[in-house]
Amino acid sequence: MIQNRRIVLLNVVPMLVALFVINCAPFSKAEKHKNGESDNKKSYPSNLCEIKGIVVEDFDADWYREQYEGWLEQAEKDPKDEYAWMNCYRAKHYELLLSLPYSLENKAISDSIKTSLLEKIKKNIPDTYSYYACAYLNYGNKEDGEKALQLIPKEKTFQDYNNWICFQICYDYKNYHAFAKEFYDSGLYSKELLQTNLNELNCMEEGSIFVGNGDATIIPKWLIQDGMGKHKDKIMICYSFILVPEYCKSIYEELGIGEVPKLPEIRTYEDIDKNNQYIINDIAEKTGRTLYFSRYNPDYCHSLWINRGSLYDIGLIYIDSPNAPIDIYKEQERFFNSTDFSYLDKPLRKDAWSNDIRLSLAMTSNFVDLMRKYHDDSDTVNYQKIRNMMEKAVNRIPPGEYKKQGMEILKEYDREMANN
Repeated sequence: MIQNRRIVLLNVVPMLVALFVINCAPFSKAEKHKNGESDNKKSYPSNLCEIKGIVVEDFDADWYREQYEGWLEQAEKDPKDEYAWMNCYRAKHYELLLSLPYSLENKAISDSIKTSLLEKIKKNIPDTYSYYACAYLNYGNKEDGEKALQLIPKEKTFQDYNNWICFQICYDYKNYHAFAKEFYDSGLYSKELLQTNLNELNCMEEGSIFVGNGDATIIPKWLIQDGMGKHKDKIMICYSFILVPEYCKSIYEELGIGEVPKLPEIRTYEDIDKNNQYIINDIAEKTGRTLYFSRYNPDYCHSLWINRGSLYDIGLIYIDSPNAPIDIYKEQERFFNSTDFSYLDKPLRKDAWSNDIRLSLAMTSNFVDLMRKYHDDSDTVNYQKIRNMMEKAVNRIPPGEYKKQGMEILKEYDREMANN
């Protein structure tokens, strides 16, 4: 089965605010190596690539280390080259992210290394968009973010949009909608991720609350609301952003549920989860709205509801039902039969994002409970419908490690069914 591991992708406030994506093994250098496709006019060595972010394409730590060394050499040759410094910082960020095990101690080591690099960047390109953008991602200071936004290029890249929509939602919640629409209208976001997120939203009750914690699970939903104009009745909560006081206050004000409760001081990652889940539960109780969670959140994001026994897997999404048990087979059947899976008939593009591939692979775990029930009930027709959907999801994945994983998952299901 697909294994989730905790990988910080986008620091908005260091340690405390981070986005996560569903993740399998990162691509190796040999499997995927795209040269930078940037509007930057300067010519760079062919071995250097634009660092686009793990949601778009990912590699192993060694690849990012090589990119860091190459971009650093380039930046030192031309110390005023913002593009080189930006890629240098991003490459180092991902190298450390993938090479250091997840702990507070290692975070301190990583922060020290990146801070040293940032001081070098500041010395060479102070008062520039690239410096303030890197400084904000490193320190999480609101002032750095505001300065970066003032200098943001008119022709924005995917990374520009992806980073600053998060900043605006945290610190300018009432006015982020125009930026989200601009992001959608740019055409830079994956249509694949938009479709899978739209399918999830279609499973939710009117006026409900969605809790997500990853680039691929919540940013597309903001774009669907403000770019496509759909599902605007629903409240999207980014799990990690709850730790930003301005963001949390804005949610409470929008819902008209009074002041944000005072919470205990944060000393550990466990404290973060306790506080976040207290806030989410408080919002649900005060509004009476139904809670939904992404299936791709790590378990620590919804452990409160797991421990209560009120969290149910309804196929594409989790639902909290504290007052009445849910028949997951009926719910999975309802959503399987009402969801448009026609996009699975088309092969993924050669330039498909890493998360396009991951989410296609993840379809092998959706509706598996229902598939097993159909098998146990000797309902061959409906069993085969789900099995065929899973096979389509795997077949469309380009050759490589993810496709191998998908084929093995399907074989394991077949062995399981044959033995039962």
